[in-house]
Amino acid sequence: MPSQVKIVSKDELDSMHTGTLLRRRTALLQCEDSFAVSDRSDYESSPNPDETGWVEFKDQPQWRQAYEEVKDVLATREHIPTGQEKWSKRIKQSQKQR
Repeated sequence: MPSQVKIVSKDELDSMHTGTLLRRRTALLQCEDSFAVSDRSDYESSPNPDETGWVEFKDQPQWRQAYEEVKDVLATREHIPTGQEKWSKRIKQSQKQR
């Protein structure tokens, strides 16, 4: 599903919860590749993120900047284990208790 992501400052990203940053990263990855291959190219003009305040396509420089900023902030945060990692840890702990 195509995604739109609001443009926010680096300071706002720093104050966001880690889970919110992960959802933002996912939303950025769900953006369409480019306006030219979107289903909107036949009847709309290409949106300008500087005017709209939203990033919609991965080929826009604002998308690259937003994605890099999210990655930079996430790199400073603690690791949140995935469900698979939690499951593996529980299995190992239960095997040690035997």
